[in-house]
Amino acid sequence: MRRRCFRSGPGRARLPGPRSPRLRPGPRGRRAAPLAAALALLLVAGAGAGEFTARQLIRSRIARLAPALGDSLTARTAGGPALWALAHRRIPRLDLSTEDARLGPLPQVTVRARLDDVRLGAATSVAGTHAEVTVPVRSLGAAVRAAAGSVPVGQVRSDPVAGTVEVALGQGGLGRLTLRPVIADGRVSLTVSSLTVLGRAVPPGSLGSAGGLGSADGLAGAGGPAGADGTGGAGGLGAADGRPYPLGLRAGSVQVLPEGLRVVLDGGPGTLSGRDGGWTAAPGPAAAP
Repeated sequence: MRRRCFRSGPGRARLPGPRSPRLRPGPRGRRAAPLAAALALLLVAGAGAGEFTARQLIRSRIARLAPALGDSLTARTAGGPALWALAHRRIPRLDLSTEDARLGPLPQVTVRARLDDVRLGAATSVAGTHAEVTVPVRSLGAAVRAAAGSVPVGQVRSDPVAGTVEVALGQGGLGRLTLRPVIADGRVSLTVSSLTVLGRAVPPGSLGSAGGLGSADGLAGAGGPAGADGTGGAGGLGAADGRPYPLGLRAGSVQVLPEGLRVVLDGGPGTLSGRDGGWTAAPGPAAAP
């Protein structure tokens, strides 16, 4: 009797062996993963909401103390979360940005400012400030028209090559007023460089009988610094209302650009307090007791 040998090889199927059972997660394991994910999501959302709230609180406080910075003011802390800074009442650096600040009689001014070592308390103290301000041509035009009174003001444009601001006056622009920005006592002023009517030079003081351009607080007021050619100076861009620049800032440089004026300002240590954003400069070393 022959024995049959079964050999495995090509064309021959193997008998399946016993399978190892697969471990399936139990009901608790299946529920734990979604719960962990939901908890993580809630923690992230809560942290984000807290950070947003902290930024808004800081922004609201600065806006209340410096209302001249306008309604579009945004505030951003540098060097750490706003929530952490607010909890410790100290902000190493605060970056401010606004598109509708008011610099004296100039509306709709763009400001990019930096406040160093801000301490929050009954009063808000600042170790130093720096700002770059862009005054668009339309803002210059609004200030000139407000100061001109009954004098018709036409096109206002900047001349970067000459470093001046040209203003068309009278019906049809028969007169032309040339203003030059200067810095006096930490404030930007516009000095009257020249005034021509029908191509002939006219003393700027003759505008006084026609409107505010010749008044003491107007853009061609005699109270401002004298121009390079000895003509009457302009009132400061913040002199019309007598208010200082916000945050204790003082102008250090001014440049005429195609889009308007660019002003760089800096300020030393001081304190913001009061509803009107009053600024109190810190005493210098010589004044310390």
